[in-house]
Amino acid sequence: MYTQNYEHFKRLVIDSPDSEAEYVDGFDFEWGYYYTLKVKEKNVGPFSDGTRYDYSLLKVISKVKVADTVIFKMPIDPLRYYHKLKEDGISNYTLSQLNDSTYLYMDKVEIEIPQKHLEFFRKNINNEVGFRGNFKFVNGRRVRLVSFR
Repeated sequence: MYTQNYEHFKRLVIDSPDSEAEYVDGFDFEWGYYYTLKVKEKNVGPFSDGTRYDYSLLKVISKVKVADTVIFKMPIDPLRYYHKLKEDGISNYTLSQLNDSTYLYMDKVEIEIPQKHLEFFRKNINNEVGFRGNFKFVNGRRVRLVSFR
């Protein structure tokens, strides 16, 4: 998955080298695996955002755990919307703190921040500045920050 700059906000979407699908209805993505899916493609567009098709899961053909040594890049942006929101009840933040070193990002992935990176991470988040990090898979929906740029 990767952070996509959508029309007026950012979201996490599926990234596939051989498909336009960014979301597959009925598919429960688990971090740390490569998948091969059989999907149903339904023509729905074109919409103003460029969407032409909806996808729904027919079958998970394969689910292969990645090696423990795999490191992937992912941008972290603390703000969901491109501008400050004035509406009540709408959160513009993509991160919520779970404990002293773990954050939930986009309500989808838990990010562990090692002690040596906490100061950098908190400074960027508090200043509402994003960064690009290198991560390793931990389990389920948890990843660990390894380094940053």
